[in-house]
Amino acid sequence: MNRDKVKFKYLLSVWKTMPDYPTQEDIVYELSLYLIKDGRPNGEFSPQTLKSVFGAGWEKNKHGEIIEKMINKGDFEETKKSTVAKKWYRIKNNPYYKK
Repeated sequence: MNRDKVKFKYLLSVWKTMPDYPTQEDIVYELSLYLIKDGRPNGEFSPQTLKSVFGAGWEKNKHGEIIEKMINKGDFEETKKSTVAKKWYRIKNNPYYKK
């Protein structure tokens, strides 16, 4: 993770206490952090991965609403690994991934 691009609210671990939590930025940060810890920096993720990151029922809360918008806008792009049975995505412009 490119530590120079990590915002202060994440370094202090206070982003979840902010009144507008979760934001698109928060979702990208949390997902990026999970993928790094899982050994897949800037890697592909599926809805099952999102369940691991955001908990069971994520689709029915604000996280799900924001993630759906991000998929529709193209912030999360579908990858070639996708099948009819299971969709796979990647963060299109991940600000935390060092290239």
